[in-house]
Amino acid sequence: MYLLTGFLGLVAIVAPYLFNYSFDAVALWTSLIVGGVLIVSSIFEGLAADRERWEYWVMGLTGLSAVFAPFVLGFSTLTSALWTLVIIGVVTILTAWTKLYSRRAQVR
Repeated sequence: MYLLTGFLGLVAIVAPYLFNYSFDAVALWTSLIVGGVLIVSSIFEGLAADRERWEYWVMGLTGLSAVFAPFVLGFSTLTSALWTLVIIGVVTILTAWTKLYSRRAQVR
């Protein structure tokens, strides 16, 4: 799963330039920060030998912030930025939830 979240992070970093919303500083930095956090946490996930999976909690919170950021930070009128972050956020949340839920199911 770390490859998927790493890819989502890369998409979030490239999206402002690909979908032409890099002119808006708030949307640009939101995408860059979300992408950076996803890439760093997926690297930690890939290298981690522990079974705690704290990385998925970070990814889930990052996905949640990606979904709400366009509305809270005021760039929801930029539809390309809005939909990019919402889709990346929802896929990230579902990935983290699936991994955390399957981990808890294995413990029981």
